[in-house]
Amino acid sequence: MKKILKYLNDKHRKNERQKVLDNFYTKQMKNGKTMRADILDKISLGIIILIGVVIVISKLIKNFFISIFLGLIFGVFMAIYLRKLIMESRNKKIKAIQEEYRVKLEEEKVISSDEDIEDYIIDRYYEKKEEAKKSFNFLSKDKIFKLYSLAIIFYITGYLSVYPMYYKSMAIVSFILATFIGSYNITEYIKKSDNKDLLN
Repeated sequence: MKKILKYLNDKHRKNERQKVLDNFYTKQMKNGKTMRADILDKISLGIIILIGVVIVISKLIKNFFISIFLGLIFGVFMAIYLRKLIMESRNKKIKAIQEEYRVKLEEEKVISSDEDIEDYIIDRYYEKKEEAKKSFNFLSKDKIFKLYSLAIIFYITGYLSVYPMYYKSMAIVSFILATFIGSYNITEYIKKSDNKDLLN
């Protein structure tokens, strides 16, 4: 049982490491676009091309179902071929990125020549993740919740008080303040956890 758990933990760590690296390299290559966004773009483009191919074949042979079948076969072969080309190009770009940052970091004496650049990327990722969590403190989440609760209380009190406009105004102010602080925290968290600039 321990061996199975160890194997699963090791596999999880390895997958997590690869996910971080893939995301980092993609952001470098795609001007900040995440790996997930890049995959969705490729899927969308593939669907558009497939529809176009099916329409062209359908006009040639006048049979919609056979057109779909032939289009899918064409799509599978093209996907396999293009994936190979894309991976070769991606691997070359990854090596160029690694070399670029290695030179930069060695010049700045951040890492030594025998250190693994990818280990450094992973370490910086988790450091920035911790920094992002700590930054989520322009008023705590507890105070944001209290402000929303206060907004609800003020709003309800407005219906029971002889000064309804005052309490409803305070409810709006509390709601806006809580939303502003929450939005600020989320924006800062996303900004600081972004791994496009991990090496800065």
